[in-house]
Amino acid sequence: MGEFLVVSDLLKILFEEVKHPSGRSYTMQEVSDGTGISLATISQMRTGKIKNPQLNTLRELCKFFKVPLRFFEVRSVEECYRVLQANPEEQTPEISEIAFRATSLSPEAQQDILTIIKWVQSAEQAYKAGKGDVLPLPRLTKFNEQDADR
Repeated sequence: MGEFLVVSDLLKILFEEVKHPSGRSYTMQEVSDGTGISLATISQMRTGKIKNPQLNTLRELCKFFKVPLRFFEVRSVEECYRVLQANPEEQTPEISEIAFRATSLSPEAQQDILTIIKWVQSAEQAYKAGKGDVLPLPRLTKFNEQDADR
């Protein structure tokens, strides 16, 4: 897998693509006022002097620009624009955090998480349909009998 896009490039895209309600780009001062992040910090992030901002700083930027936290975990410009085009109403903080945390997992672990999510969906559907029986959790990719004893 390739490297993540650098924060300065991601901020450039946010400032270009996410518009003020009047249709113009946001100013750094407006972002500073709206996030509580100092103007100097925003400027240093945009110029690349700050390459690894604190998680809380990224969270505040995400809230301001109404993008999920996984926006800062993209590896390509195309992926960045896909995240921006996602429906923001569907992006709850929990969904954003699940996606953000899953990016650091191995492909096998990501598949396991997907299996668990599908199982929970089936269990919810069965419950809503009045069926009290919950199907057993499907086997995960790396599960074995020794793991059950832990």
